[in-house]
Amino acid sequence: MNPSDKITSPTKIIILVLINYYLPGYKTGGPVRSISNLVEWLGDEIEFLILTADHDAGMSDPYPNIRSGVWNQVGKAKVRYLTREELKVSRFSQIINAIKFDLFYIDSLLASTSIRALILRRFAMLLDKPIILSPRGHLGAGALRQKWVKKYSFLIVARFLRLYARLNWHATSEQEKREIIHNFGQETAHRISVAPNLPIPGAQHITETRPSKRSNSLRIVFLSRISRKKNLHFAIESMQGLKGRIDFDIYGPLEDEDYWKECQESIKKLPVNVNVQYRGTVSFDHVTNVLSQYHLFYLPTLHENYGHVIFEALSAGCPVLISDQTPWKDLEIYGAGWAVPLADIENFKSIIDVLVSMSEDDFEAVSARVLEYVQLYLGSSPILEQTRAMFSNAAAN
Repeated sequence: MNPSDKITSPTKIIILVLINYYLPGYKTGGPVRSISNLVEWLGDEIEFLILTADHDAGMSDPYPNIRSGVWNQVGKAKVRYLTREELKVSRFSQIINAIKFDLFYIDSLLASTSIRALILRRFAMLLDKPIILSPRGHLGAGALRQKWVKKYSFLIVARFLRLYARLNWHATSEQEKREIIHNFGQETAHRISVAPNLPIPGAQHITETRPSKRSNSLRIVFLSRISRKKNLHFAIESMQGLKGRIDFDIYGPLEDEDYWKECQESIKKLPVNVNVQYRGTVSFDHVTNVLSQYHLFYLPTLHENYGHVIFEALSAGCPVLISDQTPWKDLEIYGAGWAVPLADIENFKSIIDVLVSMSEDDFEAVSARVLEYVQLYLGSSPILEQTRAMFSNAAAN
């Protein structure tokens, strides 16, 4: 056992977090943001130890400037980056069992490291510790439709093997709680804690570089993984027939090359007044600055259990146009954006048309309402207390 594995804390609860990829990685988007925000909010009162791969998604080379085999200080957490050799079953179990912790938090229902840990637990190869599992949106209908044969086959086998028996569950919304019960039975209900994901600590509006909003023009941004679940193709198709000057910039890792080729074919068919550019990827610390350059954030996603980038757009004073497949369903009530059913593409088009024609003064009024919504959300939400309660209740079981 490496001496650095002997981490003790006389006063704090110690939570071991297992996540496929973590900082400085960013290509998997939301899960990394969820855990990093959690650590920054609660890292002064809870000791977080994080096990993760030593590389980002889709990459083979390890991160530069990290040390594998020891604990690295990353923000308020200690992170151990695992090599491919250490992720093999026998070594993986040795590493986990050598760590002193009170509670095991497993991020993502279908991540490879999550499945590996739950199999080890099922066959008594891990120490018996309380576990919280976060599905991370994998049980949503829109998410399950992607590669559905593989996912449903796995869930059938997992239920048969009782991989998820006696777990505590972290649902980030009441909808996700219903999804857990639907897939794993009513007997799970008393083990589910509902605690929305925590936003970026100290989110602030950035105004210095926002472009002016001229009538008959609009700057739109899509910032997410390029995958079928995020539904970029729908966004592109919805721009057919629109008037005015529209600049549509796309940011995000190319997770699905075949899907991206479909999107490119649709881009070629757009009218000349719609200018579409792929701008590459954005690291987490630059996301809000990038979003502040636009008049509309557009994400017609098939499913989000939270959608960190949605909140980041709002915190930049940028109204959002999203599908109704996220928890952000009250946007229009507060004038902060629109959550529209995907079956109603004409409504998406109409909203963009209205924004295209909007003047600078009218847009500034919209942006002000967006910021009011952010402050209301941050000021009235009990999410921090819900998260604390989830951890303390699970650790006590």
